[in-house]
Amino acid sequence: MKPPNAYSILKELGNDALHKYIYENIAEPTFDSHRITNPFPQDFKDYYERMLIAHMDEGDIRDKNIIIARSIGNYLGHNSRALQIEKIGEVTSTNMNGKETPTSLWRKLG
Repeated sequence: MKPPNAYSILKELGNDALHKYIYENIAEPTFDSHRITNPFPQDFKDYYERMLIAHMDEGDIRDKNIIIARSIGNYLGHNSRALQIEKIGEVTSTNMNGKETPTSLWRKLG
């Protein structure tokens, strides 16, 4: 069995929990991925800590945050139908590390 990584840990969290999070915590009909990735360490603390452990050998906290944020973005894309969201473009906003970076722009469908 492969060791866990950020993506496999997100799969454990699951679509139901992420769908609920998106629809209960983001009031706007459109949002960018940073609206999920930035509060993730606080809102899903146990999962975030497991992700940090899974990627412990991959640089400093900034590097780990990039890996985790990319995994979340990939998960949103691969599971957009179940999450009732669609990607509508890209925008630039502040990421987990406090830097302005491009990220996906999503629209709620439900």
